[in-house]
Formats: sequence, C-alpha cells, structure tokens
Amino acid sequence: MKFTKILLLAIALLFSSCAEESKSDSDYTITADAGEDKRVKINETITILGKGTSSDNSELSYLWEKGDNTLATTAIFSYTPTVLGRDILKFTVQGNDGSSISDIMNVVVTETKVVPSIPTISQSQIDTYLNAVNKARSTKQICGTQGTFPATGKLIWSEQLYKSAYEHTQDLVASQTFSHTGSGTESDWTGTVLGKASILTERVETYGYAWSFIGENLGAGTVIDTAEKMVEGWLASEHHCANLMSPNFTEMGMVLITDESSHYTHYWTQNFGKPR
Repeated sequence: MKFTKILLLAIALLFSSCAEESKSDSDYTITADAGEDKRVKINETITILGKGTSSDNSELSYLWEKGDNTLATTAIFSYTPTVLGRDILKFTVQGNDGSSISDIMNVVVTETKVVPSIPTISQSQIDTYLNAVNKARSTKQICGTQGTFPATGKLIWSEQLYKSAYEHTQDLVASQTFSHTGSGTESDWTGTVLGKASILTERVETYGYAWSFIGENLGAGTVIDTAEKMVEGWLASEHHCANLMSPNFTEMGMVLITDESSHYTHYWTQNFGKPR
C-alpha cells in the first residue's frame, strides 16, 4: 500500500523576446524582425534572413551579432553553427536618423534527430484541462507572498505546449526524477539531441513554439488523479498559483501520465506561454 505523497515545482520565464518600435522626434519609425527561431544540425549551413522597414521607405543598415562577434552587415547571410546548444543571434536595424531597433533569433543546434512518440490527445480531455484551469482564472486568487491576482482571461490550448509538456512528463516518469531540468537520459528527448540535460526554453522551442512569455508548473501525487485536484494543489502553492493566474500567459498545454509502479503514481506538467 502506498502512502500519500505530493510534490510540486514551479518556474516562470517572463522575458519578452519581441522587438519594440523605435521612434524619433519626427515620428520616423523603423521595425526589425529576425524571423522565426530555427533548429538545425551541427555544421549544417542555413540561410538567415532578417527584415527591416522604415516609415518613409528610406535606406536602412543591418547588423547580425552573436555575443560580441559580428556575423554579417546584411539582412541575409549564411550561418554555420559549430557548437551544440542554443545560439542567440541579435539582428539590429539602423535608420537614416541614427535610431536603431533589435530583435532576437534562437538557433537550436542539434547533433542527431530524435523522433518522439507523443499520443494524440482527445478534445474531451483538452476541454477537461482547460475548464479546470479557466475556472480558477475566472475568480480572484490569493497567491501568498506573490500577491492577490484578479480574475483574468481564459487560456486556449496549444498543441506545441502540449507536446513539450508530454515530453517532460514522460521523462520524469521514465527517469524517476522531479525537476524542471530534463534528466539528461535517453527519455530526455530534447536533451538527447542537444547532448545535455534539457531546460524549459529548449523543450518548447523543440516543438516550434516562438515565445514571449513561458512558464511551467509540475505536480505529482499518489492521490492527485484529476485535473481539478491538481489545480487545487497548484492554487495552494504561491508560485504555482501565480503562474496559473498570470495575465502574461494566453495559452497552455497540460499532461497527466499515470504509472502505478512509479514513486508518485500521477505526474503532471503544465506549460504556459504567450507567442511572439
């Protein structure tokens, strides 16, 4: 007979990866768009194309950088990553008045290709998860030291966030670990490709989710076998509560995997996001 066991973890990354418009006193405006994040194999050459606009269609100058290194001074260039991991490329557009604006592209550099096995989730199960979460978001919640959160907008379902949540949940069960960081074993699919233990940003980007805000709630317990029970548990934990009630998030994916032979039996992952 199992004793009742419950474990919770929460993480939120509230970093905007979107560029903002730059404006001068004359209302001259420029924009920069680095393009969608990319996923490539190590030593594979790819073409990267940034886009910039000006309100008066005047000539612009461009700069691509990785850290302190200049990669190109044109909007389009060929890029060959040589190190596994994630390369953060900065694209800067400068206008004729000296004003400038930047945007970021993430390039996930992999060693091999792992084909994950992710089951299709039924619409009825999606509705169950959304209803439990959005019911909580429809009323004011007191989240301890994180403050009081007023009722906020409904979340919608994201298939990409569901896939990243499923990957991490099956990894927790298979490796019998409990962390926002992947196990680094073969069940850590994203980590296997990258050659290291995965982190949340890498997992969501694996499934093509270009984010401006992301967060993750984890939960596990021998008696937490419904979405309503899991949401209740998260609301009782201040950081999980703050994630669940955050107005920064507009989408979610949520997963339960049950394994009677595992330490906590029921393992939950909830990935939140707002696309950019």
